[in-house]
Amino acid sequence: AAHSWIVCTDYLENNGWYWDQAKCRGWPRDAGNPRFDLRYGAFGTQNGYTWRLDGHPWSKALCRGPRNDGRWYTDQTPMAAYYLGQRVVITHPANNHVAAPRPCGWGPDNPDTENLMFVVDGDEDPCCIDSDKLIQIMDMGVSPYGDGYSDRVLRKYPKPGFQNAPKFCEDPEHAMATYNFTIPTILRPGRHTFVWKWIRTPTVNPFTTCWEADVFATKAERDAHYLATGRSTEDMWDFYQIHNIVDGVIMDGNDIITG
Repeated sequence: AAHSWIVCTDYLENNGWYWDQAKCRGWPRDAGNPRFDLRYGAFGTQNGYTWRLDGHPWSKALCRGPRNDGRWYTDQTPMAAYYLGQRVVITHPANNHVAAPRPCGWGPDNPDTENLMFVVDGDEDPCCIDSDKLIQIMDMGVSPYGDGYSDRVLRKYPKPGFQNAPKFCEDPEHAMATYNFTIPTILRPGRHTFVWKWIRTPTVNPFTTCWEADVFATKAERDAHYLATGRSTEDMWDFYQIHNIVDGVIMDGNDIITG
């Protein structure tokens, strides 16, 4: 069955090829629990962290654990901080769910149905996935799939939606994928809960990951917070903008890098 979860809630590299925990500045709830160890464990292996709204998805608890800011975040897995208008990168494992020409993965018919970001209105977790306290702030699109798309289109990166995992064919289960979303400029500064929702196919119930983040009015204020907590203030970069990539090969200067 489909499964995935958000590993990092403030990653420095958009559309990146390989996971690097040093590029992560913020983590979801309970990421440091030794049972999951999202930071130092092998990327994509923490299947127990999955939260799927099985049974009665419209009444099941939205998050895998109730909000508890003092418990879920540690010095090693701190809460993210954002600023209004920031473009935020989040990461997740592909877990085989990418439409790719065989022999890579399960072929072109691997669906992607919905990828949404929400912010919670208030300081308490909403009851469920259809709560009116969930405010959608971005639709991150869906990835192309199906026999109607050519192999070239299916192999093209970056792409919208869940399946944005450029190195999927190297490790279909554990390859890193990234999304990005923008913090609304009309959001009230302060601490907020964010919720990711993914539906692979309508026949599989939604997946969610929840996390908190301190939202600041300006980058300067956010940077001061990150400096005070020993974190980088660097702006995120896009892997495909800092490299010249042709057919999946980095062609920087005279160097040819296949990854």
